[in-house]
Order: sequence, then C-alpha cells, then structure tokens
Amino acid sequence: MVDNFPNGVLVLFDTNLDYRIVGPEILPFSQRKATDMVDRSVYELFPEETATLLEPKLQNTIDGNAQSFDVKYQERIHHVETRSVHIDDEPYGVLVTQEVTDVRETTIELKRQNKRLDQFASMVSHDLRNPLAIALGELEHYRETGKEAYLDGVEDALKRVEDLTTELTALARSSVPSKEHEPVSLDAVAKDAWEQIDTRLASLETQNCTINGDKSQLQVLFENLYRNAIGHGGEDVTVRTGPLEDGFYVEDTGDGIPLEKREQVFEHGFTTGYGGSGVGLTIVSRIANDHDLTISLTDSKDGGARFEFREDQLGSQLE
Repeated sequence: MVDNFPNGVLVLFDTNLDYRIVGPEILPFSQRKATDMVDRSVYELFPEETATLLEPKLQNTIDGNAQSFDVKYQERIHHVETRSVHIDDEPYGVLVTQEVTDVRETTIELKRQNKRLDQFASMVSHDLRNPLAIALGELEHYRETGKEAYLDGVEDALKRVEDLTTELTALARSSVPSKEHEPVSLDAVAKDAWEQIDTRLASLETQNCTINGDKSQLQVLFENLYRNAIGHGGEDVTVRTGPLEDGFYVEDTGDGIPLEKREQVFEHGFTTGYGGSGVGLTIVSRIANDHDLTISLTDSKDGGARFEFREDQLGSQLE
C-alpha cells in the first residue's frame, strides 16, 4: 500500500511526530525520496509555518482523534486525513495526503459562478417585474377607458424593460472573465462607449493612453459610468476620461456622490436616484475585478464624482 498509494503520500508517525514509514519511494508532489524523510520530525521536514499547523493536528491524532484538513505547502493545497493506531501497544498515527489544488480552485470558481448566477436570476425576476407590472396596468386602463395617454405609460415601461435587459445582459457577459487581454486605446474605447448611449447635451473630454484589457468589456464599463454620470449630473454634464500613472480615471462635473454612500454604490440594487436600477456600477465593479483593477471613488476638481481605476500587484495594466 505504501509503495503504490495513488496520487498521494502515506505516513506512519510516532509520539515525537517523527515520520517512521513514508511512501511511495519517490513522493509525487516534491519528488523527494521517502528514505530522506524517515526518522525526521515535522519541524525538520517542513517550514516552521507548515510544521506549526501540523503539530496540533498530529498530536490530536496520537491522542485518538481523527483529523481532516487542508494545508498549503509550496504554493499547492494538500488534503490530509489522519487516524490513530496502536502497534505493540504503542500509539502511532497514520497520515495520508493528496494534492487537491485544482479541485479546490474549481470548487471556489463554481461557488463564485453559482453566486453570480443566483444574483443574475434575482435581478431578472425582481428588476423586470415592476416595469412589466406597470405596462400591464397601463394597458388595462387603456382597454377600460380608450384614452391613448395610457399607451404612453406602456411605452415608457417597455423602454425601461429594454434598458434593464441591456444592463442585465452586460452583467451576464461580465460574469465570465475574458482571458484575451490586449492593448486597447483608452481614447478610442471611451468614444465608442459614448456613441452607444443617450448623451443628451453632455460632452466628453478624453486623453489618450493604452490600457491592457478586453475591449468589449472595457466599453461596457465606460458605457455604464457615462450613463451614471449623465443620470446624476444632468443632461449638460461634462465627463472626462484620462490616464493615471498606474491606471485611468473617469470623472464628471456633476454633484458627486456623498461620502457616506461611496461604500454602497457598487452593491447591486443600490441607487441614489434618477431612476437607475442599481445594476450599472455592479457591472463596472465586476469588469474592473476581472481586469485586476482596484476602484477608488473620490471628488473631481469640479465637485463631481471621480472613479479611479488602478492596477493591483498582479501586473501592469497601463503601458
């Protein structure tokens, strides 16, 4: 069993937490020889951080309490199971471990995707229900009275459904991070986004630089920021987009976002008015996260809102 243990390691250890039997002959994770580990304690075999975690677990095993836990070692995750045994009336422990990094990462990603799916489903059922109910109500009034004014209410409600569908579709798209990042012109993607929304009398000012990312997702990010700026700042607001030393910013000349509300604005469903759904900035936050960008929200020089997107330590986003 020691020689042929599949995809893992089997160990017999004593009350001093010394490894007495180790197998297979060559360990599958570290490629260490099993003979080099025999008669050595966990503090001799592993870094102090790992050994400190193992010591109470293995001691509890010697005391008769089976253990089941994960431990991170050399950037990989290992699952450990232990049981107590007696040999010639002396207490020992048996330890088996298998490398489960891919399994754990897959589980985490599935949980994340399920959470997003649940959130998306709740958005569809909740956010679309109100305008649809309004449309049906207005249509019923029209049938009862024949007054065409009620059809305007139906039209407004259906336009709201259309807007929500666009936002929810964008949110669903942003749920799957794109791995095909490439250099993108900040000026070009900002202007493309501006052309896709109702800008009213608002104006856009841009400065150019190159950012690394997915052009389609970045355009959705800018579209939602611009809708938010125009919705809150008024139809004649000015929106500016430009580079930072380690990222880029979007700011406007509107009224800004109160300090006490800045931690909430990225939460789904939170809105500070103008008829927004509370979805747009959730989309912005998700796309930024998929691009390894952190967001800070502050005041622009004109007192409006300023969103700053900066690279985290995973890699440069600005060239």
